[in-house]
Amino acid sequence: MRLSEEKIKQAILHPEPAIRLRAPNAGPYECSCRPFRVDSDPRSAPAGYGYAGGLIVNDETRLEELRWAIHGVKAPFSCDGTFVPDEPLTLVFRDESRFAVQRAENGYKQVEEVQPLIERCEPATFGDKRRTRFDRSVRDAVQLKASDGGFSVEHFNPEAAGILDSIRDQMLPHDSSPITAELYALNVYTSGGHFAPHKDTPRGQDMFGTLVVCLPSQFWGGKFALAHRGMVKRLDWGPIIGKQQDANQLHWVAFFGDVDHQIERVFMGARVTITYLLRRDAKTEPSRIVADEELAPTILEAWRALLADAQFLPQGGLVGYPCCHLYHQDARFQVKQTPLDQRSANVLKGRDQLVAATALQAGLDVSFAPYLFENCVDETWQLERFPTGKEKSRMKRQMDLSALESALPIRGESSEKVGDFGVTWLEPPPSSGSGMTLPDSNIESSSELPAAGRLHSCEYCEWGYFGNEASDVDFYIYAALHVQIPKLGEGCRADVQPLRSATKKKTQSKKKSPGKSRKKKDRD
Repeated sequence: MRLSEEKIKQAILHPEPAIRLRAPNAGPYECSCRPFRVDSDPRSAPAGYGYAGGLIVNDETRLEELRWAIHGVKAPFSCDGTFVPDEPLTLVFRDESRFAVQRAENGYKQVEEVQPLIERCEPATFGDKRRTRFDRSVRDAVQLKASDGGFSVEHFNPEAAGILDSIRDQMLPHDSSPITAELYALNVYTSGGHFAPHKDTPRGQDMFGTLVVCLPSQFWGGKFALAHRGMVKRLDWGPIIGKQQDANQLHWVAFFGDVDHQIERVFMGARVTITYLLRRDAKTEPSRIVADEELAPTILEAWRALLADAQFLPQGGLVGYPCCHLYHQDARFQVKQTPLDQRSANVLKGRDQLVAATALQAGLDVSFAPYLFENCVDETWQLERFPTGKEKSRMKRQMDLSALESALPIRGESSEKVGDFGVTWLEPPPSSGSGMTLPDSNIESSSELPAAGRLHSCEYCEWGYFGNEASDVDFYIYAALHVQIPKLGEGCRADVQPLRSATKKKTQSKKKSPGKSRKKKDRD
């Protein structure tokens, strides 16, 4: 729907904090970062607004331009493709026996043909908090782990097949670190098999995602569904495998570790997949150098426009960007954080990485900031780092403020006493109550909104009175990027000078007026 020029003009002249403008005729990943131009006299601009070439600009307008630029850049949470090996992919077991999964005539015969493979597997388990469970209502499948020589793979290697290069180019386009794929497990889903929505358990601090390869076996149903911040992708491999011309063709998908995914119910046949853990190889020298110009130029341009605006935070300050990916389960973020540089920013995912990298490229200091909040009165705390598993285990069924502060690495006082921590938010943070949809809500969230994960549920009372005073609350945790904006005339704003205010000009004009009156009176 096209906005009228008058509505656009009124929205810019009289902005409402709760309303965000979106560029006309633009989808969520195609937002224009161009500000709307309106014909206006700079002398009529309200106080606190700057004027540049027919455009009325205030702090919110500059932030909106940056928001448009950020959301206008594609940052996929997954990628997928196909590969045809020269020979059928073959599984090699501990006893040196081999088994090639090949397409059968139909789903019934497929189950018969993979029966020797099924007999080598065990019922598949899943992680539930800190426990490993078996429950067929949640996951109905059989699995064989590759660890301890459980099995290996012949005639297929993700690196040699070019799949790792494709994953890096699409999901980590600005990360120069090599990536590796570690064979993890074989999974078989037959009729009735399924796996409820879940996130993969992090295995090691260098793991960033998962690669799933579907072998050419006949099955119906069993769609692979991925969901992240309200966006859903469904991969229906069964019918494609049944019709594909090359019987050996493999189908694969890769996704970040914090992406929810599920296997929908299989109706017939045998759905056979192998899973790899995707890791960043930080010890190996980068195989390529990422040039500055390869970063998102529209985001960089928006940062530079913001810094060049003398009316934007003239005394400097912190701009906060709440991350759209989760990091609290990553051990790298469970230690005290140091300021980010271009290399350390590469451990961030998707759009978060682009925001940090372009801010650094613009000459700004960027730091990673974990936050904790509760959903009763939205009280928020800054954290030194994300809590470890041991620290999480200290959280009890009943907690007061002192117990919370002793259990978790809380930094300073809460938002109840210090307000917004001196941060100018680029997006409403999850703790604002309007910046996200909580994971347990029935309302579909948006891929453009920040991400928060549930940490703990308990009876909480700040004062420790658990009678009528306490409330059942959920504690949530999220990450933000803090970008330090220098004051005018310093750092990357050294060439930006403060504007002379209209108020000062008016004062000088008033001082001259009495003199003119006296001269006129003397002449009379």
